[in-house]
Amino acid sequence: MRRTTKLDQWSQELRDVRDPAALFGGSAQAAVLRLLTMAGKVPFRAAFDGLTLREQAVVRHLLGRQQLRLTAPGADAPPAQFVLAHSPLGKLTVHEPARGDLPTDETVAELALPEWIIEMVDEECLPTQAEEEHQRHELDHMLYSWNADGTLAERLEEVIDWVERVETVLIYIGRRIFSRSDSGSSTLIRDGVLPALRGRAPGDWCPEERLFVAAIQLLFRTGRAVRFEEFNGRQLSAVSLRRVLTTRCAAYLRALGEQATGQLSTATLAELAALAGDLVGLVDAGGHMRYRRVNGLTYAKDEFLMPWEPDQRVQDDLPMTLYPASTALADDDADAGEWVRRATADALRAAHTGGDERELSAILEGIVLGAVVDARADYGMSSGIRDLSRLDGPAGQYGQDVAELKKPDFFCCVLPSPQMAADLPAAAVTDILWQVAQRMMYNRWHFVPGNFDRVEVPRQRHYFFPPLVPDIGEWGDLRHGGHSTARVRYTLRAPGAAMWKQPFTVGGRQYRGAFDIRLVRMEGPPFTLADMRVACRYSALVDVFWREIAAYADAHGGWTPTITAYSGEWYAKEAWREPVQRLELAEDSAGVPA
Repeated sequence: MRRTTKLDQWSQELRDVRDPAALFGGSAQAAVLRLLTMAGKVPFRAAFDGLTLREQAVVRHLLGRQQLRLTAPGADAPPAQFVLAHSPLGKLTVHEPARGDLPTDETVAELALPEWIIEMVDEECLPTQAEEEHQRHELDHMLYSWNADGTLAERLEEVIDWVERVETVLIYIGRRIFSRSDSGSSTLIRDGVLPALRGRAPGDWCPEERLFVAAIQLLFRTGRAVRFEEFNGRQLSAVSLRRVLTTRCAAYLRALGEQATGQLSTATLAELAALAGDLVGLVDAGGHMRYRRVNGLTYAKDEFLMPWEPDQRVQDDLPMTLYPASTALADDDADAGEWVRRATADALRAAHTGGDERELSAILEGIVLGAVVDARADYGMSSGIRDLSRLDGPAGQYGQDVAELKKPDFFCCVLPSPQMAADLPAAAVTDILWQVAQRMMYNRWHFVPGNFDRVEVPRQRHYFFPPLVPDIGEWGDLRHGGHSTARVRYTLRAPGAAMWKQPFTVGGRQYRGAFDIRLVRMEGPPFTLADMRVACRYSALVDVFWREIAAYADAHGGWTPTITAYSGEWYAKEAWREPVQRLELAEDSAGVPA
């Protein structure tokens, strides 16, 4: 049987969205919204933000006007004033050939508008363009001041380096695409947009390039390179940058119980970026949790805040999936976190004296499967390093021990839900789990260097900044080849150590993104915030597990067990069945109905 590929799925999605019966059988409003949002797979707000100012004005004037219609390309004589194109990525663009704006992607429809509507579009664009020009003066002034004080070259090199530290950059400025992707276009590095700026004064850069470099510098100040992803699939403008920075500062101040004053509206962009960067740590330590929503079609990762007190982010009840891991502790009154700590300590002592780490593996498997069951996921995982002592070392120093780490030095425990294990052939389950495990081992290896200062990491070592906050994702299977074959449509990720906890410390080194809980649904419904709370609570149990191992190492001369499970052989032997069977036995003994 031929495996469905990313290309197969995506090609079918494009055909469905561009179906002539859907585009030309009703109002232009409905048809344009269909193209704009990929039939609802991209939130309207995010899709609309990807349009140019003039395109936004055109779309706004379609809303509510049911009499307007799209026509097939070439059907109008004379030609319609507006041509709609749809890119291979599913991005809608609206062009006006009479103004010299010609489409470069596939033309899917044309639109004729009465002169009075076009006049209103023109009227709306003039003040918005004027505001954008006004705001850009501030960013240009920053660039010229950096050039004058001799720091521009260094700042450009920082931007070149930073865009390599996130999985995807896909930002629009007008009609230009500023991108860096392993699987898509890479105008910033591979096509040389940023390197071509070296040694040139900012006056010789085009306006879009000046805007991009200045904005990226400010966004990094608010929270490292992951902030760039919040503009993925969107238009980056000076106006939108100010709006995002002002909104973020206001949201953080509100979460901290402080009043946002009119000073935000008069602050410079640099001051707003600095304030957001200063506030974010205070927010993480307070009663709100930051999280992100990830759209697999636009690569956008939008940050939100959720009221959630830290004492509610722990797992109180011991999940059924952990009972068989240590029957001696099963009836203890301790909460789940304390139970995991004691069980891990017992398992470490057993491994230290007998060399068998299977009890440790059973604890981790119980945590992962508990998250899968409680969040009603199809499968879930947690990844980490096989030998924790490899992360030990002097504070802040990258060191040869870390430099020598390779992908096989990491593992990923991926387990199916009992329902998935029953519904799919065992070979299909094994194939999916092992594919996912390999990808997560690669990711974990890629995250480690992101915990060190840039000067510590060799230039040739590619890495990503580690994930810091939980996220909810959708439509991951329509862009990512590995997600397509592993049927990763809806996702949850709760990285550890969580930002409301101290960093995970091994010896003298501190780490974020060293472990996690990740959950997957192969089809709907999407995950909810309630499910994310579940994932965070189970990630907190993983945190207890790893901190106990680190503490044991500190008390025993640095000794740590080597986790040998979750290799290719482990999956090939269908060892993933054992945790599922242990759960079934626990449910039977507890009288839980099937």
